[in-house]
Amino acid sequence: MDNQGIFLSIVIPAYNEGGRKGDEFRKNFQQIADYFEKKNLSYEVIVVNDGSKDNTAEFVKGIAPIVKNFHLIDRKENRGKWFSVREGFLAAKGKFALLTDADAATAIDNLEGFLPHLEKGEDVVIGSRDLKEAKIEKHQPKWKEFLGDAGNIFIQFIVGLRGIEDTQCGFKTLSRKAIENIVPMMKVDRWGGDFEMLMLAKKFKYKITEVPVIWVDAGQSLVNVRAYINTFKELFQVRWRMMTGQYRLKK
Repeated sequence: MDNQGIFLSIVIPAYNEGGRKGDEFRKNFQQIADYFEKKNLSYEVIVVNDGSKDNTAEFVKGIAPIVKNFHLIDRKENRGKWFSVREGFLAAKGKFALLTDADAATAIDNLEGFLPHLEKGEDVVIGSRDLKEAKIEKHQPKWKEFLGDAGNIFIQFIVGLRGIEDTQCGFKTLSRKAIENIVPMMKVDRWGGDFEMLMLAKKFKYKITEVPVIWVDAGQSLVNVRAYINTFKELFQVRWRMMTGQYRLKK
């Protein structure tokens, strides 16, 4: 594996992650530090604070020494998860960048299944909870699983992602080239950035590789019924932009 420069930038969007949720964040940082020490790979961690109303920024600064090469983007205005992800990706200096969640629902050691694909230089590799080899160690409430499964089928149909089993898993890697091509074109700020990013990847004719992951519901998700409704709204906005040619791909 090429260790020249930074191999992987780990981008973590954060909103109100202090207080009782801080233990999961601290655990995530420790797992990241331990994993990359064992693998002897260069990395950076970029946390994007999305205008939190609690002590997220101060808390993250307090745990920052756990990991090597830490950066905090401390935005005072709340703009949404995927606005934050885009900020983090565009600030990343790694050969690849990984999106992961603060609560480590998909732990960093799931990267093990990604590494063979990254070694080959694959541009878009995503985690999947729906492949048969995947494992859900702690499930979400039944209503969330139902809406998630139904929504994923709908997403595949509406924005041309048929064949991708899990569009919404919060564990995705992009190469530097893919970031430069895809991320500046993205427009979704809140929850629908996953399918917008994958739709654009397909438009650029990138191969999208799904890798099974082990996933654990941390029970502290900010995704509620309103978030599902807004995600479907964003889905149709993405579809409309597709139909009206608002995504202008670089030649």
